[in-house]
Amino acid sequence: MERSQDAPIIPPTPSVQQSYIPPTPTVQQSYTPPFTGEASFSSVPPVITTESEKDTSMLRAGLEEKPRVILMTTIGSLWGFGIGAFLGGRQSGLQYLAENAHRLPTTVQGWYFYHKTKNYKMMLGGMKKGMRYAGKTGGLCLLYGSLEAALDDVRQEPDVLNSVAAGVMTGTIFSTLSKFLFRFSQECTKPKRKMYSKTFKRII
Repeated sequence: MERSQDAPIIPPTPSVQQSYIPPTPTVQQSYTPPFTGEASFSSVPPVITTESEKDTSMLRAGLEEKPRVILMTTIGSLWGFGIGAFLGGRQSGLQYLAENAHRLPTTVQGWYFYHKTKNYKMMLGGMKKGMRYAGKTGGLCLLYGSLEAALDDVRQEPDVLNSVAAGVMTGTIFSTLSKFLFRFSQECTKPKRKMYSKTFKRII
């Protein structure tokens, strides 16, 4: 059967594809523990600490115990070295002037070496006394910081009472050691004093 040429051509109807609709997630109900009848209410919010956020209630000057003690010891050592270097240099300079007062130079070159040697003596004396003072003040600061940190850990409260107690304990230990060392030095120099006194009596 032949189709007439005058009949219109009807295009095929496209099929409509249904879009995919994902399933709706179900909401799980949270578990609520049973009420036991024992509840406490407080107006203070709880302190929740994580690994990145540490408890700052036990900090002093915003530092933990170890960095604080190290910083305190370093500052004390530098401070003691400065004072010791100043006192040691001045004492060495005066000692050099007293030792060479009877043999002053008479030429320009002699005065040059005189002052040059004096400067060397002052530098050496300042370094020696500076190191000695640095050890003393650094040790005192280390002892004080350690006692203060130990009291903070024991009482779990960094307050001024721990600082005062640590200062009193440090002063007591330092005075006891200084008194012991003074007596020890007196006992060691006693035979020399007796020998000098006997020699002086013989001369008189």
